[in-house]
Formats: sequence, structure tokens, C-alpha cells
Amino acid sequence: MADARDRQAIANDYRTARDRSDAAAMRRYQNEEACFVLLAILERLAADDRSFVHEIALKGGILMAGELRSARSSADIDATTGHGRRIDPDRVVADLRRAGREFGVRLDGEPDRTLGGLIIHFRFGSLTDAGTAKLEVSVREDLVFAVRDAFFDVSDLGLQPFTVPAVAQVELVAEKLRALVQRAQPRDLFDLHLYLTESGWHLDPAELRQAVDAKLALTRHKRWRPGLWRLNVREIEAGWETTMLAWVEPARLSPFDRVVADVARRLRSLRLD
Repeated sequence: MADARDRQAIANDYRTARDRSDAAAMRRYQNEEACFVLLAILERLAADDRSFVHEIALKGGILMAGELRSARSSADIDATTGHGRRIDPDRVVADLRRAGREFGVRLDGEPDRTLGGLIIHFRFGSLTDAGTAKLEVSVREDLVFAVRDAFFDVSDLGLQPFTVPAVAQVELVAEKLRALVQRAQPRDLFDLHLYLTESGWHLDPAELRQAVDAKLALTRHKRWRPGLWRLNVREIEAGWETTMLAWVEPARLSPFDRVVADVARRLRSLRLD
């Protein structure tokens, strides 16, 4: 997330960017507003012991924004229930509407019930000509480690701090390594760099290797080998700035070569490279 400010400040910056036809900055402020709204919704869900959020485990960008105060905004709530356990879509929709009443949350189409889980697209009253977000709950993940409590200190956003269930730290790193190997998305490298160098997490090398091999077992790679994480690095480099500047302020986006060097050094210390 960018430096703490309210939605009106975000909207003011968006209008300035719109006036100068800065498309990347416009998109960045739209994403920042969505991230603010999602964190506010999660705050309200966490305060209700009966809400669905206590039966899922958060992961992804919104977890990074709330727990780690990542420079990257997120317009999605990504979560898992573990393997095969589904939650009632009607209950999820009711909880979202109740928690998002202040923001005029409403469905954007019917919930998508897939073999992989539940996807809900919704809209909210936007100050940045946008107002779209998504909740995705996967039911296909075999979690290697126990779900933990993640603390979101979002008081600087005018929200109450709260705790929500989340995927284990070592498993988040393993999942990000799997994603980096399978696709060329700059955000995966950005997120991995945050996990490895800025989170302050203690990562046990043996547990991390266990989680990584479990994640790769169902892919064509089957298991980890040194250097595997570099498979898509050159393609990621080509889209590093053009992609990430829609999500991260330019001053907070580290140079690509530095990010790669930091990740390589940390993976060596964890006996993965």
C-alpha cells in the first residue's frame, strides 16, 4: 500500500493523474482504493464471529497489504478452505453485503461455483471511476502446514486492528515459488522478494523444502531443483515496470536486477539455490 491516507486523498490523486492522462497512475489509484475498501470489509468480517472469514485462510495480495503493509495494492480477496471443503455462496454474499454496506457493495453477476471453488465479483461505490473487486475461495489446495492467525495492524488507515486466519508463512513462500516457476507474472517475483527480504519471517529450510516439493508434485516439474525459480525471469523482466507501476508507486518499486539478486541470495541461505 502507499503511505496511509483516506479514500478522499486517493481520489484527489486519481483526478490529478486523470488530468494529465497518466493511465498507469490512474490504475494504481483505482487499485489502491479497492485495497482500502477490501481491508475495511475484512475488518468488519473479522469482528463478526459468525462470518465466513473465520472458516477460510487468507493468502495473496490482500494478506500482504494487511499483514505486511506491502507496497503492492490488491483488488482481490484470495483465500482457501483447504482440500474439498466448500462454503455456502449465499452466506458469503450476505456477509459481504453486510460488511460492505458503507461502500454500497453489490454483486457484479452471479457467484461462479467452479470445481476449483467459489468466485464472486462485486462492485462498490467508487471515488476513482472504478469500483470493482473479487473474492476467490479455492477448495483444491492441500495445505501442508496448519492455518495460523495473521494480525492486520491497519490503524493508520483509520481501521481497527484485527486478526484473521491465514495460510502458514512457509507455505505462502512455497506457493509463490510454484507460481513463479509456472507463469511469467512480475507480481510473483515482487511478492517473493517481499516475503524473503522484508517480512521478518523465520523460515525453516527443511519445512520450506517440504512445502515447495508438495506444491510442485502436481506440476510437470515434480520437485524442486536449484535455479528452477529463474525459469521465467527474463520474460518477467520485460514487463517489470510496465506491469508493476499499475500497482506500486514508482518510488517504492525496486530495480529488477536488485530484486533478482536479493532473491537469489536469500534462496541460497535457505538451501534452495
